[in-house]
Order: sequence, then C-alpha cells, then structure tokens
Amino acid sequence: MRTTVLILIALACRPDLPAPATAPQLPYARQALDLGRTRDDAMYEAFSRSYALTPADAIDRAEVVTEFRRAVMIVRDHVNQGEYTFTEQDLAKAMAPYAGQVTVIVQVRLHPLHTYANTPQYDLYVETGPATRPLAPARFRRDAVLPLGAVGPGHTILAVRLEGTFPRADIEAASAPAIIVTDDQANVLWKTRLDLTRYR
Repeated sequence: MRTTVLILIALACRPDLPAPATAPQLPYARQALDLGRTRDDAMYEAFSRSYALTPADAIDRAEVVTEFRRAVMIVRDHVNQGEYTFTEQDLAKAMAPYAGQVTVIVQVRLHPLHTYANTPQYDLYVETGPATRPLAPARFRRDAVLPLGAVGPGHTILAVRLEGTFPRADIEAASAPAIIVTDDQANVLWKTRLDLTRYR
C-alpha cells in the first residue's frame, strides 16, 4: 500500500505529464446556476419574457434562446426535478453541444378551416441582408401543435411550431439579420429584425 502511495505522489510531481482533463469552464456558469435556482418566480418569468419577440398576424409566439438562456433553462429543468447538486462542471458538459449557438422558436397559428392532414411544410431561416445569402438552420424541427390532451393522428392541427438553431457568429456577421417564416407555398408570413445585442 505504501509503495502505491509513493508511486502516485511521484507521478503527481512530474511536470512532464499532461494535466488531467477537466470540463471547459463557462464564464457565465455561476450566474446561470443562480438564476436557474432562484425561488423568485416573478424574476425568472421576467428573464424569460425578455427573450420574446413581438408576434404579428398568424404568429402566436416567438422567442430567442441564446447560449446563456439555454444554460439557465437547463439548470431550471434540473431544479424542477429536485436535483440541486448540479455543478458548474455538469453544466459545462450539458452545454457543449450548444456552444456558440442561437435558437429561434416560432409558433404559427393555422387558419381554423385549413385542410392539412399532416404538418404543413412551413420553414424558418435568417435573412442576412439585401445582397447576401440567407442562413439555413444548422438544426431544424417542425412540429404540429394539437389540441390540449390530443395524442396521435386524427386531430385537427392548431399550429406549427418551428425551431431553428444557427451559429451566433454567422448572425452577428450579417449586415441586416432578420427572421423569416414562410408557409408551404414559400410565401413570407412573418419577418422581424434579429438584434442579438439585445440578449445575453
């Protein structure tokens, strides 16, 4: 036993050996943990509302999920499950797939007399400027919104939920970034400026 301990000490003192791997540190981890764990529901709701976009026409709601907001949401999910031992290292691991990403979520209300049997092919992308190519989402989801309690086929689709994830750097490099939502005929249903300087 003594020999094993001495070997471990000797190895630990060798400067030529690489340091043990550690999870990357997030500069905002402590703030995300504090906000995600807050018991002040009004403050948390105000924080969430600050990421909402102003809807119009058929848009029921729209919001932005930045890297920082996602970190707060992840912490909140763990708190809601009764897990209060979630650490900064745990958060860094959970955030690894979302580094440098911004997600836009838009819910589009359908006309009550529509004839869609399946989720219509509505799309979401970011217009970058009058003379540059638009940004397609790196990850994209399109989901039908059904009446409360409805499960499976055979129910009227109330709305379409679009979720697109984009590299933040690409949006920030655009001269005039704007969110565009189109219907299944490629008609523009909604356009709004996307100013990421407004969001943490």
